[in-house]
Amino acid sequence: MELPSTSVPKPSGVDKLNGYRHAGDTAILSYESKFGVFRTGVWFDWAYTDRYQIPSNILTQLDTPLGNFHEHFITTSVQPFAEYEWHAAPKFTLTAGIKAADYGMSLNQYQDAKIVGCLGGKSGTDPVTGAPICIGGPQFVTHSINYNNWLPNIAARYSLRSGWSVYAQWAEGSIIPLSSVFDVTGGNVLTPPKPTLAKTYQVGSVMKYRRWTLDADAYYIHFQNGYDSYTDPTTNEPVYVATGPSNTKGVEAEASYVIGYGLSLYANGTMGSAKYQTGPNYPNGGLWVADAPKNVETVTALWQHKDWDFGFVDKRVGTLYNDNATLNYLINGVSIPYPVDQANTINPFNIVNVFANYTVRGSSFLRGSKIGLAVNNLANSHNIVGITPAIAPTATAHYVESPNDLLNLLPGRSVMLTITAGWAPRR
Repeated sequence: MELPSTSVPKPSGVDKLNGYRHAGDTAILSYESKFGVFRTGVWFDWAYTDRYQIPSNILTQLDTPLGNFHEHFITTSVQPFAEYEWHAAPKFTLTAGIKAADYGMSLNQYQDAKIVGCLGGKSGTDPVTGAPICIGGPQFVTHSINYNNWLPNIAARYSLRSGWSVYAQWAEGSIIPLSSVFDVTGGNVLTPPKPTLAKTYQVGSVMKYRRWTLDADAYYIHFQNGYDSYTDPTTNEPVYVATGPSNTKGVEAEASYVIGYGLSLYANGTMGSAKYQTGPNYPNGGLWVADAPKNVETVTALWQHKDWDFGFVDKRVGTLYNDNATLNYLINGVSIPYPVDQANTINPFNIVNVFANYTVRGSSFLRGSKIGLAVNNLANSHNIVGITPAIAPTATAHYVESPNDLLNLLPGRSVMLTITAGWAPRR
Protein backbone atom coordinates (compact mmCIF):
# COMPACT_ATOMS: atom_id res chain seq x y z
CA MET A 1 0.00 0.00 0.00
CA GLU A 2 1.33 3.43 -0.95
CA LEU A 3 1.37 5.93 1.89
CA PRO A 4 0.29 9.50 1.19
CA SER A 5 3.10 12.00 0.72
CA THR A 6 3.83 14.36 3.60
CA SER A 7 5.69 16.88 1.46
CA VAL A 8 4.25 20.33 0.94
CA PRO A 9 5.04 21.55 -2.60
CA LYS A 10 4.21 25.15 -1.74
CA PRO A 11 4.74 27.29 1.38
CA SER A 12 2.18 26.34 4.00
CA GLY A 13 3.02 28.86 6.70
CA VAL A 14 4.77 32.14 7.43
CA ASP A 15 7.99 32.68 9.37
CA LYS A 16 7.23 36.01 11.08
CA LEU A 17 9.15 38.29 13.40
CA ASN A 18 8.27 41.58 15.07
CA GLY A 19 11.25 42.45 17.26
CA TYR A 20 11.58 45.68 19.26
CA ARG A 21 14.19 47.05 21.67
CA HIS A 22 13.84 50.33 23.54
CA ALA A 23 16.22 52.31 25.72
CA GLY A 24 15.80 55.81 27.05
CA ASP A 25 15.53 58.14 29.98
CA THR A 26 14.01 61.41 31.15
CA ALA A 27 16.04 64.03 33.02
CA ILE A 28 14.36 67.05 34.68
CA LEU A 29 15.86 70.00 36.55
CA SER A 30 13.74 72.56 38.40
CA TYR A 31 14.25 75.76 40.34
CA GLU A 32 11.59 77.21 42.67
CA SER A 33 11.31 80.79 43.82
CA LYS A 34 8.59 82.94 45.36
CA PHE A 35 7.46 83.89 41.85
CA GLY A 36 7.09 80.39 40.46
CA VAL A 37 8.89 77.27 39.22
CA PHE A 38 11.24 76.92 36.25
CA ARG A 39 11.66 73.45 34.76
CA THR A 40 13.90 72.16 32.01
CA GLY A 41 14.97 68.75 30.85
CA VAL A 42 15.19 66.30 28.01
CA TRP A 43 13.44 63.09 26.99
CA PHE A 44 15.55 60.58 25.04
CA ASP A 45 14.45 57.34 23.40
CA TRP A 46 16.32 54.88 21.17
CA ALA A 47 14.37 52.13 19.44
CA TYR A 48 15.52 49.24 17.24
CA THR A 49 12.99 47.31 15.15
CA ASP A 50 13.45 44.17 13.06
CA ARG A 51 10.43 42.89 11.10
CA TYR A 52 9.95 40.25 8.44
CA GLN A 53 7.46 37.80 6.95
CA ILE A 54 8.84 34.88 4.92
CA PRO A 55 6.70 32.12 3.38
CA SER A 56 7.76 28.82 4.95
CA ASN A 57 7.19 25.07 4.70
CA ILE A 58 5.89 24.03 8.14
CA LEU A 59 7.03 20.40 7.67
CA THR A 60 10.59 21.04 6.53
CA GLN A 61 10.76 24.38 8.39
CA LEU A 62 12.58 25.87 5.40
CA ASP A 63 11.92 29.45 4.35
CA THR A 64 11.58 30.54 0.73
CA PRO A 65 14.56 32.48 -0.67
CA LEU A 66 12.60 35.74 -0.80
CA GLY A 67 10.30 37.06 1.90
CA ASN A 68 7.14 39.11 1.62
CA PHE A 69 9.10 41.91 3.30
CA HIS A 70 12.09 42.41 5.59
CA GLU A 71 13.17 45.66 7.21
CA HIS A 72 15.00 46.88 10.25
CA PHE A 73 15.31 50.46 11.36
CA ILE A 74 16.55 52.59 14.23
CA THR A 75 14.53 55.54 15.49
CA THR A 76 16.09 58.09 17.83
CA SER A 77 14.04 60.74 19.60
CA VAL A 78 15.53 63.69 21.49
CA GLN A 79 13.07 66.18 22.99
CA PRO A 80 14.51 68.95 25.17
CA PHE A 81 12.01 71.27 26.82
CA ALA A 82 11.72 74.29 29.10
CA GLU A 83 8.73 75.82 30.88
CA TYR A 84 7.96 78.38 33.58
CA GLU A 85 5.08 78.11 36.03
CA TRP A 86 4.30 81.67 37.14
CA HIS A 87 2.34 82.11 40.36
CA ALA A 88 0.72 85.34 39.26
CA ALA A 89 -1.64 85.48 42.24
CA PRO A 90 -2.47 83.24 45.22
CA LYS A 91 -5.21 81.51 43.21
CA PHE A 92 -3.94 82.01 39.66
CA THR A 93 -1.14 80.09 37.89
CA LEU A 94 0.10 80.62 34.35
CA THR A 95 2.45 78.09 32.69
CA ALA A 96 4.20 78.52 29.35
CA GLY A 97 6.81 76.35 27.69
CA ILE A 98 8.30 75.01 24.50
CA LYS A 99 9.65 71.65 23.35
CA ALA A 100 11.94 70.76 20.45
CA ALA A 101 10.77 67.41 19.06
CA ASP A 102 13.56 65.86 16.99
CA TYR A 103 13.26 62.39 15.42
CA GLY A 104 15.85 60.56 13.35
CA MET A 105 15.15 57.37 11.40
CA SER A 106 17.62 55.05 9.65
CA LEU A 107 15.90 52.32 7.66
CA ASN A 108 17.24 49.23 5.88
CA GLN A 109 14.84 47.44 3.51
CA TYR A 110 15.87 44.11 2.04
CA GLN A 111 14.94 42.63 -1.32
CA ASP A 112 11.49 41.10 -1.15
CA ALA A 113 8.66 39.71 -3.24
CA LYS A 114 5.89 42.24 -2.49
CA ILE A 115 7.05 45.63 -1.15
CA VAL A 116 10.34 47.06 -2.46
CA GLY A 117 11.07 44.31 -5.02
CA CYS A 118 14.52 43.35 -6.28
CA LEU A 119 16.15 46.77 -5.81
CA GLY A 120 17.55 47.01 -9.32
CA GLY A 121 17.96 43.28 -9.84
CA LYS A 122 15.75 41.03 -11.94
CA SER A 123 12.87 38.87 -10.74
CA GLY A 124 13.27 35.15 -11.29
CA THR A 125 12.09 31.74 -10.14
CA ASP A 126 13.98 29.18 -8.08
CA PRO A 127 14.40 26.10 -10.33
CA VAL A 128 13.93 23.69 -7.40
CA THR A 129 11.11 25.17 -5.34
CA GLY A 130 9.50 27.44 -7.90
CA ALA A 131 9.61 30.29 -5.36
CA PRO A 132 10.37 33.85 -6.50
CA ILE A 133 13.98 35.03 -6.24
CA CYS A 134 16.00 38.13 -7.14
CA ILE A 135 18.90 37.92 -9.56
CA GLY A 136 21.43 40.67 -8.87
CA GLY A 137 20.77 43.99 -7.18
CA PRO A 138 21.94 45.07 -3.70
CA GLN A 139 20.86 43.02 -0.68
CA PHE A 140 19.21 46.05 0.89
CA VAL A 141 18.69 49.78 0.43
CA THR A 142 19.24 52.36 3.18
CA HIS A 143 17.30 55.54 3.86
CA SER A 144 17.87 58.15 6.55
CA ILE A 145 15.57 61.00 7.41
CA ASN A 146 15.19 63.55 10.18
CA TYR A 147 12.05 65.29 11.41
CA ASN A 148 11.91 68.19 13.85
CA ASN A 149 9.36 70.69 15.15
CA TRP A 150 9.16 73.39 17.80
CA LEU A 151 6.06 72.74 19.92
CA PRO A 152 4.83 75.51 22.26
CA ASN A 153 2.21 75.25 25.00
CA ILE A 154 0.47 77.53 27.48
CA ALA A 155 -1.98 76.83 30.31
CA ALA A 156 -3.81 78.89 32.92
CA ARG A 157 -5.50 77.67 36.11
CA TYR A 158 -7.63 79.59 38.61
CA SER A 159 -8.86 78.25 41.94
CA LEU A 160 -12.44 79.36 42.58
CA ARG A 161 -12.46 77.83 46.05
CA SER A 162 -10.93 74.93 47.93
CA GLY A 163 -11.36 71.80 45.80
CA TRP A 164 -12.73 73.63 42.75
CA SER A 165 -10.70 75.13 39.90
CA VAL A 166 -11.08 76.09 36.25
CA TYR A 167 -8.45 75.94 33.54
CA ALA A 168 -7.69 76.68 29.90
CA GLN A 169 -4.84 75.40 27.77
CA TRP A 170 -3.41 75.45 24.27
CA ALA A 171 -0.67 73.24 22.86
CA GLU A 172 0.86 71.96 19.64
CA GLY A 173 1.87 68.37 18.94
CA SER A 174 3.37 66.42 16.06
CA ILE A 175 3.29 62.91 14.61
CA ILE A 176 6.11 61.75 12.34
CA PRO A 177 5.29 59.72 9.20
CA LEU A 178 5.35 55.93 9.52
CA SER A 179 8.28 53.94 8.18
CA SER A 180 5.82 52.54 5.61
CA VAL A 181 6.36 55.78 3.67
CA PHE A 182 9.29 53.93 2.08
CA ASP A 183 7.28 50.77 1.37
CA VAL A 184 7.28 51.35 -2.39
CA THR A 185 9.06 49.75 -5.33
CA GLY A 186 12.78 50.32 -4.91
CA GLY A 187 12.15 52.00 -1.56
CA ASN A 188 12.58 55.37 -3.28
CA VAL A 189 10.41 58.37 -2.43
CA LEU A 190 10.64 61.52 -4.50
CA THR A 191 9.30 63.87 -1.80
CA PRO A 192 9.10 62.46 1.76
CA PRO A 193 6.16 63.80 3.77
CA LYS A 194 6.60 66.17 6.69
CA PRO A 195 5.36 65.54 10.25
CA THR A 196 1.68 66.27 10.76
CA LEU A 197 0.85 68.89 13.38
CA ALA A 198 -2.08 69.19 15.77
CA LYS A 199 -3.26 72.29 17.63
CA THR A 200 -5.34 71.65 20.75
CA TYR A 201 -7.59 74.05 22.64
CA GLN A 202 -9.32 73.02 25.87
CA VAL A 203 -11.26 74.64 28.71
CA GLY A 204 -12.61 72.83 31.71
CA SER A 205 -13.31 72.62 35.42
CA VAL A 206 -12.27 70.18 38.15
CA MET A 207 -14.02 69.60 41.49
CA LYS A 208 -12.59 67.30 44.15
CA TYR A 209 -14.05 66.69 47.60
CA ARG A 210 -13.79 64.02 50.27
CA ARG A 211 -16.08 61.39 48.73
CA TRP A 212 -16.53 62.48 45.13
CA THR A 213 -14.83 64.09 42.15
CA LEU A 214 -16.24 65.69 39.01
CA ASP A 215 -14.54 67.24 36.01
CA ALA A 216 -15.75 68.34 32.61
CA ASP A 217 -14.20 70.06 29.61
CA ALA A 218 -14.76 71.15 26.04
CA TYR A 219 -12.08 70.66 23.41
CA TYR A 220 -11.21 71.55 19.84
CA ILE A 221 -8.33 69.93 17.90
CA HIS A 222 -7.17 70.89 14.44
CA PHE A 223 -5.18 68.11 12.72
CA GLN A 224 -2.98 68.25 9.69
CA ASN A 225 -3.92 64.76 8.59
CA GLY A 226 -2.01 61.87 7.07
CA TYR A 227 -0.74 61.42 3.56
CA ASP A 228 -1.62 59.55 0.41
CA SER A 229 0.59 59.10 -2.65
CA TYR A 230 0.44 59.28 -6.42
CA THR A 231 3.06 58.44 -9.05
CA ASP A 232 4.86 61.33 -10.68
CA PRO A 233 4.38 60.90 -14.46
CA THR A 234 7.87 62.23 -15.24
CA THR A 235 10.06 60.37 -12.73
CA ASN A 236 7.68 57.45 -12.06
CA GLU A 237 8.34 57.96 -8.34
CA PRO A 238 5.67 58.17 -5.61
CA VAL A 239 4.83 61.64 -4.31
CA TYR A 240 3.08 62.03 -0.95
CA VAL A 241 0.34 64.61 -0.51
CA ALA A 242 -1.69 65.55 2.56
CA THR A 243 -5.25 64.18 2.56
CA GLY A 244 -6.63 67.38 4.02
CA PRO A 245 -6.97 68.73 7.57
CA SER A 246 -9.65 67.64 10.01
CA ASN A 247 -11.30 69.15 13.07
CA THR A 248 -12.23 67.22 16.20
CA LYS A 249 -14.44 68.88 18.78
CA GLY A 250 -16.67 67.85 21.63
CA VAL A 251 -17.30 67.68 25.36
CA GLU A 252 -16.37 65.10 27.95
CA ALA A 253 -16.94 64.50 31.65
CA GLU A 254 -16.03 62.02 34.33
CA ALA A 255 -17.08 61.48 37.93
CA SER A 256 -16.25 59.16 40.80
CA TYR A 257 -18.06 58.53 44.09
CA VAL A 258 -16.99 56.58 47.15
CA ILE A 259 -20.10 54.88 48.51
CA GLY A 260 -18.36 53.25 51.46
CA TYR A 261 -17.47 49.81 52.77
CA GLY A 262 -14.84 49.54 50.00
CA LEU A 263 -17.32 50.23 47.19
CA SER A 264 -16.84 53.07 44.70
CA LEU A 265 -18.31 54.02 41.33
CA TYR A 266 -16.74 55.70 38.32
CA ALA A 267 -18.22 56.92 35.04
CA ASN A 268 -17.02 58.90 32.06
CA GLY A 269 -18.38 59.91 28.70
CA THR A 270 -17.44 61.91 25.64
CA MET A 271 -19.49 63.20 22.74
CA GLY A 272 -18.34 65.05 19.68
CA SER A 273 -17.39 64.90 16.03
CA ALA A 274 -14.25 64.30 13.96
CA LYS A 275 -14.69 65.52 10.38
CA TYR A 276 -12.46 66.57 7.52
CA GLN A 277 -12.35 70.28 6.80
CA THR A 278 -14.41 71.50 3.86
CA GLY A 279 -12.82 73.37 0.98
CA PRO A 280 -12.55 73.43 -2.82
CA ASN A 281 -9.48 71.12 -2.80
CA TYR A 282 -10.76 68.65 -0.20
CA PRO A 283 -12.89 65.92 -1.84
CA ASN A 284 -13.57 64.34 1.57
CA GLY A 285 -14.60 67.64 3.20
CA GLY A 286 -17.39 67.29 5.78
CA LEU A 287 -17.02 63.50 6.07
CA TRP A 288 -16.13 61.63 9.25
CA VAL A 289 -12.56 60.57 9.98
CA ALA A 290 -12.33 56.77 9.85
CA ASP A 291 -12.74 54.89 13.16
CA ALA A 292 -13.62 58.02 15.19
CA PRO A 293 -16.75 57.22 17.27
CA LYS A 294 -19.47 59.80 17.86
CA ASN A 295 -19.53 59.02 21.57
CA VAL A 296 -17.96 56.71 24.18
CA GLU A 297 -19.29 55.89 27.67
CA THR A 298 -17.80 53.83 30.49
CA VAL A 299 -19.29 52.73 33.83
CA THR A 300 -17.10 51.06 36.45
CA ALA A 301 -17.82 49.56 39.87
CA LEU A 302 -14.91 48.75 42.19
CA TRP A 303 -14.99 46.94 45.52
CA GLN A 304 -12.04 46.46 47.85
CA HIS A 305 -12.23 44.25 50.93
CA LYS A 306 -9.14 43.45 52.96
CA ASP A 307 -6.74 41.74 50.52
CA TRP A 308 -9.30 41.44 47.70
CA ASP A 309 -10.09 43.76 44.78
CA PHE A 310 -13.06 43.27 42.46
CA GLY A 311 -14.02 45.26 39.37
CA PHE A 312 -16.76 45.51 36.75
CA VAL A 313 -16.25 47.65 33.62
CA ASP A 314 -18.89 48.26 30.94
CA LYS A 315 -17.75 50.30 27.93
CA ARG A 316 -19.97 51.41 25.06
CA VAL A 317 -18.58 52.71 21.76
CA GLY A 318 -20.95 54.75 19.60
CA THR A 319 -21.42 54.85 15.85
CA LEU A 320 -18.28 55.11 13.75
CA TYR A 321 -17.36 54.84 10.08
CA ASN A 322 -14.82 53.01 7.92
CA ASP A 323 -13.30 54.24 4.68
CA ASN A 324 -12.95 52.24 1.46
CA ALA A 325 -9.67 52.45 -0.47
CA THR A 326 -9.18 55.56 -2.66
CA LEU A 327 -10.59 57.37 -5.68
CA ASN A 328 -8.70 59.70 -7.99
CA TYR A 329 -9.80 63.35 -7.97
CA LEU A 330 -8.58 66.10 -10.29
CA ILE A 331 -7.09 68.84 -8.06
CA ASN A 332 -5.32 71.80 -9.67
CA GLY A 333 -4.90 69.76 -12.84
CA VAL A 334 -3.31 66.76 -11.06
CA SER A 335 -5.07 63.43 -10.50
CA ILE A 336 -4.59 62.68 -6.79
CA PRO A 337 -5.96 59.68 -4.84
CA TYR A 338 -8.04 60.50 -1.77
CA PRO A 339 -9.46 58.01 0.76
CA VAL A 340 -13.19 57.40 0.37
CA ASP A 341 -14.28 58.27 3.90
CA GLN A 342 -17.57 57.49 5.65
CA ALA A 343 -18.10 54.63 3.19
CA ASN A 344 -19.78 52.22 5.62
CA THR A 345 -21.26 52.45 9.10
CA ILE A 346 -20.25 50.48 12.20
CA ASN A 347 -23.11 50.28 14.70
CA PRO A 348 -22.60 50.90 18.45
CA PHE A 349 -21.30 48.03 20.57
CA ASN A 350 -20.63 47.19 24.23
CA ILE A 351 -17.92 45.21 25.92
CA VAL A 352 -17.97 44.09 29.58
CA ASN A 353 -14.86 43.09 31.54
CA VAL A 354 -14.60 41.81 35.15
CA PHE A 355 -11.63 41.06 37.35
CA ALA A 356 -10.68 39.83 40.83
CA ASN A 357 -7.28 40.21 42.51
CA TYR A 358 -5.86 38.85 45.74
CA THR A 359 -2.78 40.65 47.08
CA VAL A 360 -0.60 39.44 49.93
CA ARG A 361 -0.21 42.29 52.42
CA GLY A 362 0.77 42.65 56.04
CA SER A 363 4.09 41.42 57.42
CA SER A 364 4.42 38.32 55.24
CA PHE A 365 7.74 37.91 53.44
CA LEU A 366 5.60 37.28 50.31
CA ARG A 367 3.82 40.63 50.61
CA GLY A 368 3.30 42.23 47.23
CA SER A 369 2.51 38.88 45.63
CA LYS A 370 -0.70 38.94 43.62
CA ILE A 371 -3.04 36.46 41.98
CA GLY A 372 -5.37 38.02 39.41
CA LEU A 373 -8.24 36.59 37.41
CA ALA A 374 -9.76 38.62 34.56
CA VAL A 375 -12.56 37.83 32.14
CA ASN A 376 -12.66 39.99 29.02
CA ASN A 377 -15.86 40.31 26.95
CA LEU A 378 -17.96 38.61 29.61
CA ALA A 379 -21.05 38.50 27.36
CA ASN A 380 -19.03 36.88 24.53
CA SER A 381 -20.23 39.54 22.08
CA HIS A 382 -19.11 39.35 18.45
CA ASN A 383 -20.19 42.72 17.11
CA ILE A 384 -18.73 43.99 13.86
CA VAL A 385 -16.06 46.58 14.64
CA GLY A 386 -14.59 47.00 11.15
CA ILE A 387 -15.21 46.18 7.51
CA THR A 388 -12.70 45.84 4.68
CA PRO A 389 -14.84 45.94 1.52
CA ALA A 390 -14.16 43.50 -1.30
CA ILE A 391 -15.53 45.86 -3.96
CA ALA A 392 -13.59 49.04 -4.72
CA PRO A 393 -15.48 52.34 -4.53
CA THR A 394 -16.78 54.20 -7.55
CA ALA A 395 -17.87 57.79 -8.05
CA THR A 396 -21.53 56.75 -7.60
CA ALA A 397 -21.23 53.92 -5.04
CA HIS A 398 -18.69 54.31 -2.26
CA TYR A 399 -19.63 50.99 -0.66
CA VAL A 400 -21.39 47.94 -2.05
CA GLU A 401 -22.02 45.09 0.37
CA SER A 402 -20.44 41.81 -0.71
CA PRO A 403 -20.22 38.29 0.74
CA ASN A 404 -16.46 38.59 0.21
CA ASP A 405 -16.12 41.56 2.60
CA LEU A 406 -13.58 41.00 5.38
CA LEU A 407 -15.31 41.55 8.74
CA ASN A 408 -13.43 42.41 11.92
CA LEU A 409 -15.34 41.18 14.99
CA LEU A 410 -14.91 41.72 18.70
CA PRO A 411 -12.68 38.94 20.04
CA GLY A 412 -14.71 36.41 22.02
CA ARG A 413 -14.67 35.83 25.74
CA SER A 414 -11.22 35.24 27.19
CA VAL A 415 -9.97 34.33 30.67
CA MET A 416 -6.57 35.39 31.95
CA LEU A 417 -4.85 34.25 35.14
CA THR A 418 -1.89 36.32 36.35
CA ILE A 419 0.49 35.41 39.17
CA THR A 420 3.02 37.93 40.44
CA ALA A 421 5.56 36.86 43.04
CA GLY A 422 6.77 39.31 45.69
CA TRP A 423 9.71 38.94 48.03
CA ALA A 424 9.97 41.20 51.09
CA PRO A 425 12.09 39.58 53.82
CA ARG A 426 12.23 41.27 57.18
CA ARG A 427 15.28 43.35 57.97
